[in-house]
Amino acid sequence: AGYANLDRMEINGSNYFESLEAFQKAVARARRGEGPTVVVSQVPRLLPHSSSDDHRKYRSPEELEKDRQRDPLLIFEKLCTEAGVLSSEDFRKMEEETLQKINEVTEWAEKQEDPDPSTATRYVFASWLEKGKEEPPKSVGEKTMMVDALNHALHEEMERNPKMVVYGQDIADPKGGVFTVTRGLSKKFGKERAFNAPLAESSIVGTAIGMAVHGFKPVVEIQFVDYIFTAMMQIRNELATLYYRSNGAYKCPVVVRTTCGGYIHGGLCHSQSNEAFFTHVAGLRVFFPSNAADAKGLLKAAIRGDDPVLFLEHKALYRQAFAASPEPDSDYVLPPGIAKILKEGEDLTVISWGLLVHRCLEAANKVEEELGASVEVLDLRTLCPLDKEAILESVKKTGKALIVHEDNITSGFGGEIAAIISSEAFEYLDGPVQRIAGKDAPIPYSPVLEPAVLPQPEDLYRGMKDLILY
Repeated sequence: AGYANLDRMEINGSNYFESLEAFQKAVARARRGEGPTVVVSQVPRLLPHSSSDDHRKYRSPEELEKDRQRDPLLIFEKLCTEAGVLSSEDFRKMEEETLQKINEVTEWAEKQEDPDPSTATRYVFASWLEKGKEEPPKSVGEKTMMVDALNHALHEEMERNPKMVVYGQDIADPKGGVFTVTRGLSKKFGKERAFNAPLAESSIVGTAIGMAVHGFKPVVEIQFVDYIFTAMMQIRNELATLYYRSNGAYKCPVVVRTTCGGYIHGGLCHSQSNEAFFTHVAGLRVFFPSNAADAKGLLKAAIRGDDPVLFLEHKALYRQAFAASPEPDSDYVLPPGIAKILKEGEDLTVISWGLLVHRCLEAANKVEEELGASVEVLDLRTLCPLDKEAILESVKKTGKALIVHEDNITSGFGGEIAAIISSEAFEYLDGPVQRIAGKDAPIPYSPVLEPAVLPQPEDLYRGMKDLILY
């Protein structure tokens, strides 16, 4: 109801011929452009739910026998023999031949050598297996806001790759996305390459997986990361694992763009920074730029790579002058996994990403003016791959580390970085590894309460000062 071009059929799924006719009609209807068809196929459950389940404990013998009589194979044999197409002897012969093939294949499989344990982590990722080298752009243009740099990257990559498609909620013109990152795409490249999607995050990611396997380059948008969790099964169990579970046969180069972050009074459902959920997913890359130039270069890297990428865009950076950069040329690609030292120092290493990178710089300058100490500020830019070498090199130089992020402090990604430093640079430390992060609470709607949950400039200043003086 409510869908003018949606047809519906209910069939006996145990009847092969009825099923064949129904699906032939549905396929033909779709190919004529008349719309989708929902086929409701009534079938029995012949076996327990799993090998550990005994359905005789909760299903009566009468119910089990009734379902057994609806076995599609029994019904298929009955229909064929009654029509004189095949005899019962023909079916017994097919059963014997099939069983023989199964036994032969099983015997072959059991004789194969066990896999080498050293290959257990092979095929987790297809791209950026080694750290790349950052090259400066061939040329730069005028200073550009981050939202525009991302928009230009999408336009340029769609020009470059005719198999690239962009879709998501409200991404088509004239709206061009709720933050206008996708403006002009559907107008320029047509509705077959840039189009709106339903309010169904799981479907957005799921269809992107299918398109990627068939040679397309889907760059999809989840309007707010706060609503990505309906797609988590697709992301965790399908998207991130396809390359691994196919033993490297199928790559899944999907880019999932989404906005994140607070400080805009968006409340608990439009302010989340939950990157730690995704850095925990093996097989998924996580990019988190802090400025226009890096955003453009990293988005191009994500689009040209072969791994699935979650591309996080802090909405409070889109139109801020402090996040604007001279725009790199259309050929500029920033390899992931290369952190950037935004400010060199000797007495403290501050590690951050996204919006808080800029606030760390402000606090570092204030601390230096007051104490005369020097603070090194490191922008990670990507969380997976993570530039461990840059982190450790900086901490070994300064002897102290402060990690700053917006996500909740408990189980936040800062805890992972702290563990790396404590494990691999412990003897270089002159003080405890410290974290400043969001409190373990939802982001409040009230503009008075939001600052009490998210890290503030005074928190950063005080944290840096205390650690330097430790």
